Amino acid sequence: DHDEPGPFREYELKQERIDIEINITELLHQLTYVPVAVRPRVYQEIKDLQQRWNQVIQELIEIDRAEHPTQP
Repeated sequence: DHDEPGPFREYELKQERIDIEINITELLHQLTYVPVAVRPRVYQEIKDLQQRWNQVIQELIEIDRAEHPTQP
């Protein structure tokens, strides 16, 4: 469940970030050998992972801000 509060949720997000980075690296490598007809699908997968990576980073920032609020 993605509504898990606290350190476990932060751990989950950090693990997901690593998994996304590994997957993007593999997809970029695939571009060195996939046929032209497959490239649009690989591009879309990269784009989808990039969007999810941005969401994960944003959530990690929000968790940090909640744990370490700044003065207004």
